[in-house]
Amino acid sequence: MQKITMKTLAAGPHGTFEEGRTYPVGPRLSPELAAQFVDGGYAVPGDDETVAPPAAEQDGDKPLEKRTVEQLRAYAAAKEIDLGDASKKAEILDAITTELERREAEADDERDGDQGDGGPGA
Repeated sequence: MQKITMKTLAAGPHGTFEEGRTYPVGPRLSPELAAQFVDGGYAVPGDDETVAPPAAEQDGDKPLEKRTVEQLRAYAAAKEIDLGDASKKAEILDAITTELERREAEADDERDGDQGDGGPGA
């Protein structure tokens, strides 16, 4: 396998690999990591330069605030964000940003590991 195309976003100690982008197997992307992505369903082997992202992501770098309600709903669905009973643009935007912030904080905690915060069992 010389290249893989990512089906989802993957981030970790080896870097960030973006959905829809094709990466060569080499120094940055080891054959082992490429195989893990493919075996896990996160990527497909192939030499395509780029695959089209899902419709919810075709707005590219368009800020969330500038997207329509329909685009925000599609974005939330693609990111598996529960909008609850949000129906107005401001409510939907708030639900999305709150969840993204929560996920980022959770990811930060996982990266930092349990540093012995003095809590129970410390």
